Amino acid sequence: MTITVVLADDHKMIRESLGALLSRETDIRVVAFASDGSEAITLAQAWKPDIVLMDVCMPGVDGIEAAQRIVKLLPRTRVIALSAQGERPFVSQMVEAGVQGYVLKDESVATLAHAIRTVARGQSWLPEAGEILSGPEKRLLSRRERLVLKGLAEGKRAREVAEVMGISTKTVDTYRRRMMSKLGLESQAELVKYAVALHTGVGTGMRGIHTGP
Repeated sequence: MTITVVLADDHKMIRESLGALLSRETDIRVVAFASDGSEAITLAQAWKPDIVLMDVCMPGVDGIEAAQRIVKLLPRTRVIALSAQGERPFVSQMVEAGVQGYVLKDESVATLAHAIRTVARGQSWLPEAGEILSGPEKRLLSRRERLVLKGLAEGKRAREVAEVMGISTKTVDTYRRRMMSKLGLESQAELVKYAVALHTGVGTGMRGIHTGP
C-alpha cells in the first residue's frame, strides 16, 4: 500500500529536499506541497491524503490551527507535526490540536519515514509520550490567546494588539497572564520568547520585541 502525503512547510528548500528524499521510499508518495497552513488545509481537502506533514511554525494560519481544522474536516487523514522545537509546550499544543505524530527536524529521513508508516497504521509517534500532557501547558490556548501570542511575536505592544483585536489593553494583559499560567511561564519575557519561537522557529533573539503596554 502506498502512503500518500501532503507536505506543508514555509521553507521551499525544506519542502523540496524532504520531498525528494521521501520519494526514494517505495511505499511513500508526496502528492502535494503547501507553503502555509491555509494552503495545507486546501490541499488536504483536495487530495485527502493518508498523512499531512505539518510544520508547526508558519506565517498566517500556523500549524496548530491548520492541524485542528484538517483533523476536524478529514477524520481519516492523520497529521504529523514537523518542528525544530522539542520543548513540551510545542509538543503538547500540537497533540491537543489532534496530531498523531511529532518529529523534530534534526531527525533522519529514515526516522521520519518510520514515523509516517507508524502513524499511517493508526499508531502514535510522539517524543516522551508519557510526559507530553503533564504540567500546566496541557490545555490548548484559545484562538484569542493565540492571536495575542502572535501579536507579541510580531513585536507589537499590548495597546497595538488591543487595537487590532478590538479589545482593551486590560483584556490583553488578562490573556497574557492566562497564557503564562497555562504554559507554566514565570515572566512576560519568557512568554514573548515562547511566542517568537512558536511563530518563527527562533527560540532566542528578542530585539525589537516589546512587553510593555
